[in-house]
Amino acid sequence: MNKQIKDFLFILVTALVIGCVAPTTQRVKPNEEAVAVEADIQREIAFKEAINSQQRLYKIGAPILKKSLTFCNDKQTKAIGITYANKYDFEGEFQNIAVSKLGLSTTLQITYIFDSYPAEEAGLRTGDILLSINGEDIPEGKDASKRFSELLKKEIKNNEQLLFQIVRNGVIESLVIFPVKICNYPLIVTNDVIVNAFADGSNIFITQGMMDFAKSDDELALVVSHELAHNTMRHIDAKKTNALGGFVLDMLIGVFTGVNTQGMFAKSFAQAYSKEFESEADYVGLYMCELSGYDISDAAYFWRRMGVKHPGTIAQNHGASHPSPPERFVSIESTIKEIEQKKLANEILTPNINEDVILSRNPPPDSAANKIGF
Repeated sequence: MNKQIKDFLFILVTALVIGCVAPTTQRVKPNEEAVAVEADIQREIAFKEAINSQQRLYKIGAPILKKSLTFCNDKQTKAIGITYANKYDFEGEFQNIAVSKLGLSTTLQITYIFDSYPAEEAGLRTGDILLSINGEDIPEGKDASKRFSELLKKEIKNNEQLLFQIVRNGVIESLVIFPVKICNYPLIVTNDVIVNAFADGSNIFITQGMMDFAKSDDELALVVSHELAHNTMRHIDAKKTNALGGFVLDMLIGVFTGVNTQGMFAKSFAQAYSKEFESEADYVGLYMCELSGYDISDAAYFWRRMGVKHPGTIAQNHGASHPSPPERFVSIESTIKEIEQKKLANEILTPNINEDVILSRNPPPDSAANKIGF
């Protein structure tokens, strides 16, 4: 670009900027120091709300992971029910907030205790500083949480009990903890404001939008159980298998006709039985909820609220990936009646499922999530 063109563009841009319409009111210019203070306040609020949301998910989901073991035969782990962190688990401005609000330093300390899990029963408390486990020093500094996670996993695998040394109020104490089995599907809150939740075969993700939408513990438990059911019923693997059939068809059409289908059949086949999988997750999830001690009597009304929030989904749509809210409402009400009838007859509370079909699907992979806790 020569100098004349550059000069012309500069003059043009300057003229356009000068020609922009400006506000007419003479407002008070914000004080920069006050703006900086407000920014700090908002960061602290965001930090606190993120912590509260994740802990709420743990509080609601932890009993479900423990009580749904019969559904997770191929995906279990032993746990003690804690989360832990030091200041290096937080970045930027949030590290200073973690230090000031949570009292974190370079050493690892307990940040959350799960209700009715071994750590709580043994007397471990939030704020306890971790010193050692079975005689092995707890890592400190950067990557301490990751290294302790590996150490904890090793000790749980090799020992029936764990001897912890902790510091509480300046005093060293020893606690013996006996790990218990739970379903090995980490619970993760995402920052998305959309009302959604999803499973990837290894983890359970709940958006912040869904956390806000689920008003009660029972409603959030429905969501967690639904996503856990997707994982335990191996729906993700089933969808991958279906997509593979479509991919083969796409490839064959391309080879024999030269037509590029752009993955049309792979996408279409991936959605095969999608509504049925969703209904199955509702069905199995309700049993998980009931077994975990949550009230499922109003479960259908939660999905009615979802339908009202998204009125475009109320009508039947055969191409949709989810059942319509009216269909979902009626099916859930029927499942609740089925569960109540089994309870009255003193039958074992287990859904009517074909175990052989589930076992024929590939087992879920190890969790890819970088979780701190359990």
